[in-house]
Amino acid sequence: MEKLHVFLEKLDNNEFTNKDIDLLLKQMSEDAKQGIIAMTKDDRQWLETYAFGLQQFEVMCSKDPSKMRAGDWRQAVDDFSKVRFFVDDMEERDLVKNVFWNVEGIVTFDIPDTIGYRNFIYCRIKSYLEKLYNFQNDPDN
Repeated sequence: MEKLHVFLEKLDNNEFTNKDIDLLLKQMSEDAKQGIIAMTKDDRQWLETYAFGLQQFEVMCSKDPSKMRAGDWRQAVDDFSKVRFFVDDMEERDLVKNVFWNVEGIVTFDIPDTIGYRNFIYCRIKSYLEKLYNFQNDPDN
């Protein structure tokens, strides 16, 4: 659980990337094996969804964001419903605009406020981690 603090610090310092999700999932798998947390397939899928969102953010902030406006979620995420919920939620909050779902599994959207978008995803990741790790430490559960 000590290693979790590294990820939380990266989130607090706005340094967390989609590649950190892979490392985080490995750490969480180890913690689950040790009984520190109870990690489910659903937990993994949500974190994969957040990684997809971060990937889109990183592309938008790259030197040439015009190269990719579309996100192919099929290679990064197993559960379409989570991606759909995630993108719809961001659209309702005006964090993404011009959302278009392609039949072949590609979603396109614009990110008008990159800082708000990033902060939203970071907040979701942090809340999810706190829920997973604090649930085991709460004597009422």
